[in-house]
Amino acid sequence: MLSDEVSYWHEALTFAYTGLRGGYYTLEEVTNPSGFTPFGAHGPGFVMLYGLVATMFEWHRHSVVVLNLVLIAAAVWVWTSYAQLSNARLWLSALLLGTFWQVVFWAPTGMQESFHHAGAIVMAALFARALASPPRTWVTVTGSAALCLLSFVRPTWIVLMPLWALVTSRQASRTRVVAAVATSLVAGAVMLIAFNSSVAPYGRGFSFVEVFSLSVGARSVFDNLMFNLHRTITFSEYDDLEILHRVQYWSVLLAAIVLWMVLRWRRLDWRSGPAAHLAVAATAMFTILTLMLVLYSLTNWAEHRVLSAFLLFGALLTLAAPGRAPLLIVAALIVSNVATAGTFRRVFEAKRQEQFIWDRRGLNELQEALTGRVVYRKDQSRWCNTLLTAQEPPHLIAVPAGIGISIVREPDQMAVPPRSHYLLLDASALEHFQRPLRVQPLATLPYGTLYVNLESDCD
Repeated sequence: MLSDEVSYWHEALTFAYTGLRGGYYTLEEVTNPSGFTPFGAHGPGFVMLYGLVATMFEWHRHSVVVLNLVLIAAAVWVWTSYAQLSNARLWLSALLLGTFWQVVFWAPTGMQESFHHAGAIVMAALFARALASPPRTWVTVTGSAALCLLSFVRPTWIVLMPLWALVTSRQASRTRVVAAVATSLVAGAVMLIAFNSSVAPYGRGFSFVEVFSLSVGARSVFDNLMFNLHRTITFSEYDDLEILHRVQYWSVLLAAIVLWMVLRWRRLDWRSGPAAHLAVAATAMFTILTLMLVLYSLTNWAEHRVLSAFLLFGALLTLAAPGRAPLLIVAALIVSNVATAGTFRRVFEAKRQEQFIWDRRGLNELQEALTGRVVYRKDQSRWCNTLLTAQEPPHLIAVPAGIGISIVREPDQMAVPPRSHYLLLDASALEHFQRPLRVQPLATLPYGTLYVNLESDCD
């Protein structure tokens, strides 16, 4: 289980039981600028959405996986119901979705990728509907609302906002088209500001949050671009599934651009026919790839996680394009997936085995250590309901609902004393704070000791 999965699962649990009154989820105790939410470096959108479901049903360890599968199934229903495809293309859609390894790879996890894959399927259906004929008002409003929701969870979806405005207003006057696109850009800026103000700073790597907060210079942006371009051609540092995804992404993007150029050379109207579908798919994929190269660090799986949704969106929209030529791109993608089924199976077994089989003794140990010692108190501040830890074992799901889990990776960079009331630290982390801390040990675990922070401003 990845550390992000633990955070997502526990943040949703805390939101379900305490709303926005739970403890903090931070790195080095640095909170988000607004202070409105206590959630961490990935923003509040995903955990609040899943947490809303948890308020209606009990929150189990497998709940995220169930929700992932339900969302994907619901998105496929939207695709089959509203994309207006022939039976042959619907069967081709089934082949594409059934062999799209990125969807299968992330579905049994607690990560948010399945949410975005479902969003990609829904948006492809809405774009296909809007491109097939002038969209009704409900289609335009639904697409705009869906993009706002997706963008608050992950701002990469903002790149579709001007494209949606252009597609839904393409039959109108030039003035109305310009107004629609301008409005979409304003909406995108609002969603970006909302996200940036609600996400806790992340001190590792390079991300768009830092760039748009103007905390990095032009030289850093250029250096990051050079780093990413080098990583793009350095296959030795990536897993086979990541390499497959990269080859597929670049291939589909280039094929869509070439085919669009051929269609435009034949003077086909961009507002209708396959040229429109290919233009939207290629523009979306090219834009997000460019932004990733410039504004993000292509560390392992980061590129795969963000771009896989846009590859799925582009492939489905290409499949919906009229004519036979676009189907060749989709067919090639399906063939590449089928041909690498053995590779996917090997990577899936290696990476996902612990999702199904893992040692629960550590979970039981931590649960026993916490019981009666670490308890959520609704009349106390967020810091009084926060556990600061230097370790991120999957057993942290045993932490009670309402208790925030904050991470410290560089104790010597933190202000002292820590504000968190509870500490779970090993000897090395405890020694690296700028000065000795006044703590009271509660329990000893294989990866650290549970303490009460006697210097926290808590009763």
